[in-house]
Amino acid sequence: MFHPYKRSDLLFYVGFVFMIFPIGGVFWTDYYPAWTLLPSILFALAYLTIIHIKDQYPKLIAGLWFYLLAYIVYMTLTINGSMMWFFFFLTNLLTYRFKDDFKHYRFISTLIGLLAATGSGLLRSDNLINKIFPIAVLFFILVIYFVQKKGLKEDEMKEKIYQQNKTINLLAAENERNRIGRDLHDSLGHTFAMMTLKTELALKQLDKENLTAVRKELEELNQISKKSMKDVRQLVNNLKYRTVTEELDNIREMFALSGIALEVENTVNTNQLSPVIQSSITMILRELTTNIIKHAKASHCQISLTRAGKIIIQVTDDGRGFPPLTGQELHSIKERLQLVKGQVDILSPANPTSIRVILEEGELP
Repeated sequence: MFHPYKRSDLLFYVGFVFMIFPIGGVFWTDYYPAWTLLPSILFALAYLTIIHIKDQYPKLIAGLWFYLLAYIVYMTLTINGSMMWFFFFLTNLLTYRFKDDFKHYRFISTLIGLLAATGSGLLRSDNLINKIFPIAVLFFILVIYFVQKKGLKEDEMKEKIYQQNKTINLLAAENERNRIGRDLHDSLGHTFAMMTLKTELALKQLDKENLTAVRKELEELNQISKKSMKDVRQLVNNLKYRTVTEELDNIREMFALSGIALEVENTVNTNQLSPVIQSSITMILRELTTNIIKHAKASHCQISLTRAGKIIIQVTDDGRGFPPLTGQELHSIKERLQLVKGQVDILSPANPTSIRVILEEGELP
């Protein structure tokens, strides 16, 4: 029936410091009659219960909620106007416990209670300062509530983006493992099968003392072994970078998973590019598009690759763009361009965000 204690519940418990006023006031002041001690203790118990009770008891939650609200409104209207501050108990629950929208009965009832307490305070006040007090409390409570609500939404969005990026990184790693597995299977599986077959044939010929045939099988086995070593070296080299075509395919996949519409225009025959240039382009594309997925909050992106005496990479998105430019942006891409002759420019920092990278013709084959 009840949730176990969580560290985040400490936020709710901190508010109990204010219970010193209605409970302690019974003993130390004349503001609170003795009979209010029991309702105040019940208020604290109801507040504790509503923090920990599970959501599958909506009627009990509603009953506890309206008791909390009735207590605050009654105490404010009849006992002490300063009890209006106790609406903070309800706004904390609205924000962090229930996360209600503005149409929910809990928010509407809280707003009605606040307005009733404010109106009553205005009607009963006989001077300007006393009239300002309920309005100031109303304004302050609503401002704090909306600030808390906005902060909570931002935290949830950050967590959502973090989880999304985590999933994307896992899928990217899984794709990479699958690619490596396919390459190993294709390049080495056939090789080992041939080596096994040649070895068996050589053993059979050795049993027949046909040394000429054994020599032939061993020579072929030697050639297969050399070719296999060459293929493995090539495979290891390929693992260091994707081709531009492979990287663009991977980017399409990642953008689809992220819900970002992508347009790609590639007029470059990437098969004619050297491994160094291909590696540089793939790393640049990966850096730019990863930033868009993780930070830009974009819904649409365009990637353009053209070649006219030089390679031009232009990436444009409709995301939130850069903060005020300091000159330190895109330093990782600038570092990558140290391997080849090129430059990177921010054509537009926002609305839309557009970045252009140029690789000079002198570094192309």
